[in-house]
Amino acid sequence: MEEEKLIHLALKNNEEAKNELVAKYKYIIDILIKKYRNLINQLGIDKHELEQEALYAFSDALHSFNEEKKVKLSTFITVCVDRRIKKVIKKYSTEKAKLLNSFYSLDYDYEDGMTLKDIISDEKTDPLYSLTAKEDYDELIKKIEDSLSNNELEIFKLLENDFDRSAIALITRKTDKQVDNAIQRLKNKIRDIIKD
Repeated sequence: MEEEKLIHLALKNNEEAKNELVAKYKYIIDILIKKYRNLINQLGIDKHELEQEALYAFSDALHSFNEEKKVKLSTFITVCVDRRIKKVIKKYSTEKAKLLNSFYSLDYDYEDGMTLKDIISDEKTDPLYSLTAKEDYDELIKKIEDSLSNNELEIFKLLENDFDRSAIALITRKTDKQVDNAIQRLKNKIRDIIKD
């Protein structure tokens, strides 16, 4: 069955179509878990639990995929699963950090009523500064995305989510040379947008 029909049926909760898409794109989960293997081992994350979380994200991606967007299903699944894996990693690393930070208080008074938080903070922690920077960044990303072809957009989304060239080639099923060429075109377009 062709992919468009499978996607359409999966969006209507057809289990057979969902299973076919899972079988077709399961390799994405394997690539992503391999990508974070060192962190997973370092933090002692249960690989089975992580795979389950990745499958939940995969299922969520199938439910929320918008056929009218300019993004391929494989890219959308990759981004959704990657975010979920990062969320699990963040949760584990935060729990580990809480344990370490419980030994050091940022609110302890040092001298002149200043806390360690006051001493090490800078203007970039100001919420207004952060909000303005985020708005500028979002506007730039929108300009970039609007200027890209579908293939370039797919590769841009993967680069934005920290995928290396070999992983992008596997996910997009392109040769290394095709990925390299697309990245060069991306860099040129981004350079032109930033100059404007």
